[in-house]
Amino acid sequence: MTILILHGIGGYAGIHWQKWLYGNLIKDGYKVIMPDLPKPDRPNRKDWLRAVQEIIKSVDSSDLIIVAHSLGVATALDLTEQLPVKALISVSGFASDYGAELNDYFLKEKIIDFKKVNKSLKQVFVIYGDNDPYVPQEVLKSLADSLNVKPEIIVNGGHLNTDSGYTVFPRLLEIIKLIK
Repeated sequence: MTILILHGIGGYAGIHWQKWLYGNLIKDGYKVIMPDLPKPDRPNRKDWLRAVQEIIKSVDSSDLIIVAHSLGVATALDLTEQLPVKALISVSGFASDYGAELNDYFLKEKIIDFKKVNKSLKQVFVIYGDNDPYVPQEVLKSLADSLNVKPEIIVNGGHLNTDSGYTVFPRLLEIIKLIK
């Protein structure tokens, strides 16, 4: 199995819990890809998708697990519209425009085809905090509903980032180990 870890807007490879997860996965023998996506402060949706496609072109996507945070989840979903993927773990992820100036241009560019996504994914996990300061609860829940999964909601989890105390995230490692 190959694990692809995607950051969100304003992020970079290894931010928040990602460096910790990367290190633990490598130690456990997984192949892990954790790229810096282009122009993270004002990303272009097509550029992010192209970058991910290029990075994984030699990977068997049916054996790929994507762990994505925040806006990186939209890119993961764009990819899974096109390729079969073993699993997606959405961390504070969303797929629809909710009016935030920071990312509305990115989200308005296209609407995810969840029929294609749901056919493409073998397993899906959606995790978010019950008090996310950036993304409304109904938007976070809407993603879980669109993916036909019950979300795992973390009490006082915030945006599940460093500001919320998430520099390590053992639950993600547990979930990855459950994926067959």
